Amino acid sequence: VNVLKYVIMATPAQGLPAPTTAAVDGEDDLLVSEFPPPPPYYVRALTLEPPPIPHDCFARAAKHSAATAAKTKRETEMARREATQTQTQLGGVGGDAVQGGEANNALTEEPVPVDEEVKELQEGDVVAVFGEIVEDPLLVHIEDDYNDPNEIRDIMSRLNRDVMEGFVSLVNELVNKPLDNKKCRDEVSHNLFLMIQECNKFREHQSREILIEMLESHLKIRQDALSNLKSEVEKATKAIEMTKLANS
Repeated sequence: VNVLKYVIMATPAQGLPAPTTAAVDGEDDLLVSEFPPPPPYYVRALTLEPPPIPHDCFARAAKHSAATAAKTKRETEMARREATQTQTQLGGVGGDAVQGGEANNALTEEPVPVDEEVKELQEGDVVAVFGEIVEDPLLVHIEDDYNDPNEIRDIMSRLNRDVMEGFVSLVNELVNKPLDNKKCRDEVSHNLFLMIQECNKFREHQSREILIEMLESHLKIRQDALSNLKSEVEKATKAIEMTKLANS
């Protein structure tokens, strides 16, 4: 019986290949790397130098963009003034719509000087960012929009009062003269337009004030945390001293 068991265990099963455990020569010494070595041209590329940055092209592109923006602004302002003049001639906004002409004077801006070399740009002279020529404030000074926030606040208060009075007058004319209210509507619309311009001027100062307030609140929180930490350190120091006195 023992001999039969030995024969059965030593004989492989029919139809199945006998398991082989012999290792391939050199397989144990083979080192498999997860990342292959870099291509040889990577090593050669380390000796190359990048092309120079075209600073002149960036400067010309920024000047060209600033000149284009100034030209568009002047054309828009000219079209608005022509439309206002046409409405005035047809019986729209009169000379008393704007007090003393202050608003029209405020909208008058000096044209931005444009270099002669900027007017004629060739296709390869500028560098575009994502296909668009953009303004770079570090390369060209576009315009100075600094305004006194106190003056802007006073102008906003005056325009707000004028708009409220204009709404009251408009309601009065809609009730009493429903067919003759174009002048009042134009005055209200013009004052709202001026308010939007003043709001855009004040936006920079408002963001600065918000940033200052945020930093002050963060500083106060850190100062409170520092004072609490100092008080805890003092309490711990007193407790240690009392423990030393008790042990001595």
